[in-house]
Amino acid sequence: MLTIALLGYGKMGKAIDAIASENDCTVSLRLTSTSALTPEVFEKVDAIIDFTTRDAFLYNLPALLEARKPIVVGTTGWHGELEKVKRKVYESNGAMIYASNFSLGVQLFFRAVRAVAKLYAPFPDFDIAVSEIHHTAKLDSPSGTALTIANEILANVPRKTTIQTDTHQKPLSNELQIASMRLGKVYGTHGVHIDSEFDSITLEHNAKNRYGFAKGALEAAKWIQSRTGVYSIDDFLDEKLGIKP
Repeated sequence: MLTIALLGYGKMGKAIDAIASENDCTVSLRLTSTSALTPEVFEKVDAIIDFTTRDAFLYNLPALLEARKPIVVGTTGWHGELEKVKRKVYESNGAMIYASNFSLGVQLFFRAVRAVAKLYAPFPDFDIAVSEIHHTAKLDSPSGTALTIANEILANVPRKTTIQTDTHQKPLSNELQIASMRLGKVYGTHGVHIDSEFDSITLEHNAKNRYGFAKGALEAAKWIQSRTGVYSIDDFLDEKLGIKP
């Protein structure tokens, strides 16, 4: 059974804790912003799962690497620092896997979006946009998941070159609009909307609860055991799907 340290004990940390035992894991540490982080704290764990904040993750990273335990990072907002983070992990001979969203359903949705974007790319009559809805307590907007979806589209639809998030402004033909809404207790709804004069197509993913995200993080913690280096959730999925690099 894998022994887990949870860094950050908010809603996601509690969701991981709730399903750990049924996924052959046990949570032995539940750390918050007031916890002292030293290598000794993590001595008896097999992996660290981080769901904190951008600033907290970047600040804590040296201490986490010093502990020499694999790190699963579900915190978002820091990916602009990815190259710096990678360098620190490699210099310490550490192991880390990260994702903007650890839900396996969402990750497979990303791949479906990629495939659909390629199909519609040659046909300029079809316009495309992204929407996302989350609970009112969510801090970032657009969500990290929506930005990942948008970047999949930008990478595969050449006529879309930039993201536009101002829904009060009509998007230019080269702009991919992301519309964000904060509503009640919605866990997460993401949609890709494709429209022409003759057709309307919508791909949508709805999260029913947080446990899908939690299960993905636990599966990643198992997968990264005995590895070194920096991995994305795509590396994990490629192996699961039998896709060779």
